[in-house]
Amino acid sequence: MTRWNWQDAIYASRHHGAPAWLGFLSAVAPWVTAAVLFAMILVTSTVWTAADGAMFALPDKGVGDISDTDAVAMAMPSSQGTLVFFDDTRYMLDDDAQVASFARQLKERVAQAESPVLLVLADKRVSGGDFMRIAAVAKANGVAKVLFAERGSK
Repeated sequence: MTRWNWQDAIYASRHHGAPAWLGFLSAVAPWVTAAVLFAMILVTSTVWTAADGAMFALPDKGVGDISDTDAVAMAMPSSQGTLVFFDDTRYMLDDDAQVASFARQLKERVAQAESPVLLVLADKRVSGGDFMRIAAVAKANGVAKVLFAERGSK
């Protein structure tokens, strides 16, 4: 039986001397691209953090007296000490220079406010001494009333 060599002639006319593995690679490339794209979507959709993150407990129920306040601060503990967030700035309550900066910012904000009331959203792990220090800084800088909102344990 003789071989007609039709397959060889068709292959030669299509690929003009290209190696056979190149044809296989060009047939598989779209599937490999789709698999890599799917893997990238899967990897980038997960949350990546450098640290464990901080658990912060906000109040469960209604916001209460927030509508009566013009200044809001948030206090939460960290490994370095208690952090106070006020007007998009983070202050360390254990650092006297940062507390002085917090006091200046609070004084400027209270001077512009209609009612000098400060609401402090605090995590339940913030110590009572830190509450008293925040209240002392607030009172020294013109705040008439300090409201502390803390989420209790369930």
